[in-house]
Amino acid sequence: MNIDKIKIRILVCLLFLPCLMSAQTIVSEQTTHTQTPEAHIFATFVKSFKHGLSLTLEEEIRSAPSHRAHTTIALGYAPVEYFNIYAGYTMKLYGDQGWTDPNKYIRHRANVLFTGQVKLGQWNLSLREGVMLDARADEIDTREKNVVDFTLRSRLQAVYSIPKTPLSIVGKFEILNTLNAPVDYINTITSSNDYGQYISEFRPELGLQWKIDKKNTLSLAYRYNYIYGRDVNILDSGDVELSHKYTVKHLILLTYKLGW
Repeated sequence: MNIDKIKIRILVCLLFLPCLMSAQTIVSEQTTHTQTPEAHIFATFVKSFKHGLSLTLEEEIRSAPSHRAHTTIALGYAPVEYFNIYAGYTMKLYGDQGWTDPNKYIRHRANVLFTGQVKLGQWNLSLREGVMLDARADEIDTREKNVVDFTLRSRLQAVYSIPKTPLSIVGKFEILNTLNAPVDYINTITSSNDYGQYISEFRPELGLQWKIDKKNTLSLAYRYNYIYGRDVNILDSGDVELSHKYTVKHLILLTYKLGW
């Protein structure tokens, strides 16, 4: 190979080197930790029918910083004393997304939950498993986010009825696990398979329930809500910002329930 050909090859490599460098995706990672107090107020109305059927209507208001309202309608079916099925739809309003585009401030959720329970003296123990679907209608990059998120919900609950009083102590522990968090793109550009599904929340809760009469119940509870979220942001340059967000919410929950 003569000197001229070597020079030509070196020149071609130098010409294409900037293109190769610009095509390389740069991934930057950052981690944030936040802690906030919040209050949730619930009004729940349950109508029971024959054959173990029930209809539930619930309104939930969340204080700052969430600024949300959830309206839920659900059907329940308890074929036997120890088992019930719950299927519901929730319309979520995001007060921090402005009020000009409904596709941004309205989100949709569906739940299908299965609960097994047993009574042991003053105790009522239950285990609940189900799937939650969260859907959005705004324009998104599906490499970053899903149009529909699927989440596995698992909850263990214990209720102790205090003898000779209308009061009960309620303890809960719930875990939420992602089922379809986007991972293909981030694993491709990082040349790894390190990113998969993950536990997004765990929620220990302790509260007091007061059965005012046969129809009316009032509850007050505290929930420690630990949240982890992984956010992918693809910039116009093609580079990627990968954020790990850890949030602790100290929640006060006030619930009024009317059942008849």
